[in-house]
Amino acid sequence: MGNKKMYSTRSIFHKTVSFVLVLAVLAISLCQCDSVNRSTPEAKQIFGLTIDDVWYDDIALEDVLDGLKNLEVRPMVRIVMSSEIEPVDYINLFKSVAQYADIMASPVDSYVMNSYKDTESYLKRFTDSYESLAPYVSIWEVGNEINGTEWIKQSPELIVNKVSSVAKFLKSKGEKIALTLYCTDSPHQDMITWAEKYIPEELANIVDYCLVSYYEDDNDGYLPDWESVFKELGDIFPVSFLGIGECGNTAPDATQESKIEMAKRYYQMPKPHERFVGGYFWWNWVTDCIPYKDNAVYDAIKSFGH
Repeated sequence: MGNKKMYSTRSIFHKTVSFVLVLAVLAISLCQCDSVNRSTPEAKQIFGLTIDDVWYDDIALEDVLDGLKNLEVRPMVRIVMSSEIEPVDYINLFKSVAQYADIMASPVDSYVMNSYKDTESYLKRFTDSYESLAPYVSIWEVGNEINGTEWIKQSPELIVNKVSSVAKFLKSKGEKIALTLYCTDSPHQDMITWAEKYIPEELANIVDYCLVSYYEDDNDGYLPDWESVFKELGDIFPVSFLGIGECGNTAPDATQESKIEMAKRYYQMPKPHERFVGGYFWWNWVTDCIPYKDNAVYDAIKSFGH
């Protein structure tokens, strides 16, 4: 009896220890998984181009599609939607482009953000876009250059509320979302300070892609310290992929050579952060690169996609 009782006690002890060890291993594994998911997610690099809304009267859609077909890498194309055009009327463009590119939809550009006076009208623009265009869209840009209050002319609080409502709606549908901030050379319009002050964790923690819009021509040729910029952005957006959301040589005196030089500077920039996935999204890709034949700017940007 004594030996049997001793055996039973040891058995219970061993089982208890084993159970505790299993729980400890499981807890460590879960922590490691969470750490990997938050700090070192894996994603393919994005070769981004922009199809803006100013070419409709001058360039044929077939020419745009030919330019996409001739690329060696399938790009991610941001389609900037005009506020005067209903989402349903974009179906043909989105369906056509989706044959040759993944699409990031931009239903509201920053320059027309203030035409949506409240959260309800802004959300409706996106729900209408989702209903008509979701089958063709890989990423939704829920807010474009949202810290650009100088031209948006709405309060940061209203802008963030508008963007948050759309982000919650699209995430409830299982969609991927991007948020674009505008970078300048001015400490008075510091992107990081603005984001820290106005973007709540609830929004920052559901953004799939945090992108930076930057135009050297608007900032006297100033070149940001991208490692520093993306380190700070990475802290604010701890689970987001990071990238350049807009760039381009937009100066009136821009030349073929200056466009190629600037495109190279961005599309071939060293990776500044472990979660950096590229992007770039050359803003004037259609007007600079289409028609594509014998077009040196097109050929240069195409070569950067390797």
